[in-house]
Amino acid sequence: MPKSLTSEGTMNTLIGHGTTLDGSLNVSSGMRVDGKILGQITCSDSLLVGKTGVVEASVKVKSATIGGRVVGDIEASEVVILEGNSTVIGDVTTKKLIIEEGAVFNGTCHMGSETPGKMTRRENASGDQTGLQIPTASSSETV
Repeated sequence: MPKSLTSEGTMNTLIGHGTTLDGSLNVSSGMRVDGKILGQITCSDSLLVGKTGVVEASVKVKSATIGGRVVGDIEASEVVILEGNSTVIGDVTTKKLIIEEGAVFNGTCHMGSETPGKMTRRENASGDQTGLQIPTASSSETV
């Protein structure tokens, strides 16, 4: 398992194997799931889903390392790592996505600092659409 448990704090919450939690969970540090969570997870640091962990929830975290199974959307402000033999079914929004060999990912991924829907078509002098215009901090760039 990669050394990615937490980037700043400690892993202070553990949902152990054989435990099922149904509802909303708000964690102010890192957490590890080896059991099952149904509902919604909000975690200010890192989420680690162990190989026996099952998450059927919407997830909002700083970073996530998935070794088990996640069914639901993941929103991570930094990185999502899918370890070999993990399964993610749902959409992922993050700055960086790492998928190891053997992992299964069924969904869509939105990456980088641009959010979906911010890209617009640029028109040339005759009114034809010529390409995508991506707004940046200092200027616009055409793809």
